[in-house]
Amino acid sequence: MMTGTDTVMADTVMDRDRHTEQDRPECRNAILAALPENELRLVHEWGQRVSFHEGKILQSADIPCEWLFFPTSAALSLMAVTQDGLSIETGLIGQEGMVGLLQFSGYQRQSLECMVQHGGTVCQLSSSSIRRPELPVLYELILRYAGYRLAELAQAAICNRFHLVRQRLSRWLLTAQDRTGKQELEFTQEMLSAMVGARRPVVTSLIGKMQSEGLIEYRRGCLVIHHRPGLETASCECYGILRDVLAEYLRGLPTRHS
Repeated sequence: MMTGTDTVMADTVMDRDRHTEQDRPECRNAILAALPENELRLVHEWGQRVSFHEGKILQSADIPCEWLFFPTSAALSLMAVTQDGLSIETGLIGQEGMVGLLQFSGYQRQSLECMVQHGGTVCQLSSSSIRRPELPVLYELILRYAGYRLAELAQAAICNRFHLVRQRLSRWLLTAQDRTGKQELEFTQEMLSAMVGARRPVVTSLIGKMQSEGLIEYRRGCLVIHHRPGLETASCECYGILRDVLAEYLRGLPTRHS
């Protein structure tokens, strides 16, 4: 069962302005929820709410993409893929943020692939809309989010270089639960291997050990977290560091006003 320390997102984003969330699903995204009323109306007018299934590729590496994606219930993975087909996740984005920082900065292509990790809805806006003068607050909020992502990427680089696969897997499972708010997570062992940049036999062995320890339960394509404090102990310090950085980022977002 999730504890009170489980996730910053549950307290900071999902509980924010419940009445507005019911009327405007885009307000479930932390960035969009912080917009003033006039900009939120423009996002509602110019944007599109789209539902995607797990595994959908939203943008491919080195292929131009004009869209920026703001998850409202989906979770999106940014994947770095080598020429040999090996991959590792560089970010798991949920309701706290958005995908498309390079497009926002004026780049037409990016080196990462964006895949829907957990199915749900996103609000998508064109990069040209984001840069229109009618959305000055949104522009500033995305800049703030870019700062958070830089800190996250730096810590992830340290984690992937110096920490054990068990620690990285524990951190990723905790983060996935934070981003989705779900105790039951749907993915295969092959997907988990790609997320943490390890070979499948290693991940399979670790899942078996963690299951015998009572931390998780794995059924085909479905993983249930049973003992979150145990996963926090098994994780490296990177999880706590990134959780604190996320909390600071969310605290700095303005309260939505009309």
